Amino acid sequence: MDHFTETTRTGYGSNIGNSFKGILFGFLLIIISIVLLWYNESRSVKQTTALKEMQSKIITLADTKYKQEYNNKPILIQGEVKPINIVKDATFGVVSNGLLLQRDVTMYQWEEQTSSHSEDKLGGSTETITTYDYHKGWNSHPQNSSSFKHPSGHQNPPMHYHSQLFSTDATIGDFHISKSIINKFNISSSFDGLNNMPDNIGEAKNYKQFLYIGDNPQSANIGDMKISYRYTPLGIYSIATKAKNKELVNYVTSNGREFTFIKKGKVSASQIFEDELDSNSLLTWLFRAGGLVLMFVGFKLIMGPLSALANVIPMFGSLVGGASSLVALVFTVLLGSIIISLAWFASRPIMSLVIIGGAILISMIFSKSRGEREIQDSTPPPTNSNPPSRRDSSVPPPSRRDPSTPPPRR
Repeated sequence: MDHFTETTRTGYGSNIGNSFKGILFGFLLIIISIVLLWYNESRSVKQTTALKEMQSKIITLADTKYKQEYNNKPILIQGEVKPINIVKDATFGVVSNGLLLQRDVTMYQWEEQTSSHSEDKLGGSTETITTYDYHKGWNSHPQNSSSFKHPSGHQNPPMHYHSQLFSTDATIGDFHISKSIINKFNISSSFDGLNNMPDNIGEAKNYKQFLYIGDNPQSANIGDMKISYRYTPLGIYSIATKAKNKELVNYVTSNGREFTFIKKGKVSASQIFEDELDSNSLLTWLFRAGGLVLMFVGFKLIMGPLSALANVIPMFGSLVGGASSLVALVFTVLLGSIIISLAWFASRPIMSLVIIGGAILISMIFSKSRGEREIQDSTPPPTNSNPPSRRDSSVPPPSRRDPSTPPPRR
């Protein structure tokens, strides 16, 4: 592995200038996050509505026979899927008796890894150390070595073969399945069809588990290629889609969503839609997290000049940066919740109001706790400006003789 290090220094003035430029980028990120959050909530509601619509109308077929009553309706058909033609990779002559054949191609090539570390210096400047590491590895995507920071000695040749999917039409009972539906089947099984093929296939050597273009797979050189296969076997499948005469086509819901769901084995309609609703929920939360992170970064960039100005002394810059992060978090929670709730308002108004109320409550808690800490920090400890005298005049002096004490002897 080759290792290169570069050190750059940015002056105080440049940091301030860059921070003000970051304000524009921050506003742009906030706009993008708002669009993303709005789209995500709209997509989630439409997807849920469409799934429940199809679930309420779907008919589970008792067998794979066609009946006129199934026409133009969503159906769940369960049975053996059979290919109409063989599936073949004509480039290498690899043939499969399954439904799909996936060619996976990787090339041994140079890869660039970049990492940076920045440190604030006294006076407001910033020192950035960037490292470039180059190592050899197998990758299915060609690495453009001309874009490397240090391309000399790290050139990659062009990738002549690429991954590709091969399929065929099929049938399930009386119904025909087009390639567009077959291509949605899951590819999960390793392929053993190379065992019966010759040792040399064109420029590739057959190692039975894979094809190899190069001298020795145990000692790979830059540009060597490894070609392996996976496939979709024959068997029993459950397909939830639409019957159009004797053709299986995507079911289109009233809001324009297109669905075809395929499961290996016999799976009930309730289980299929439960899995799809769970997947939609997970995707929704992932989009939410991404949108909120973008919004937080946007608010941080907008407040960036404060940290840059205070960074003349790194400790002060860190304190201001921490405070701006807290403010950015509060703004993100408040604005993000409002955007999410407004997107939901048309279909779930009560949920929208609950989300807005929760966001306001969280923001008030943040603000109140911060205000209490500031008051405690700014309040001086209690002092007594009138120290007590040696004897408090309000307390009568003790008598010279305690009556309980006998007089001294004369």
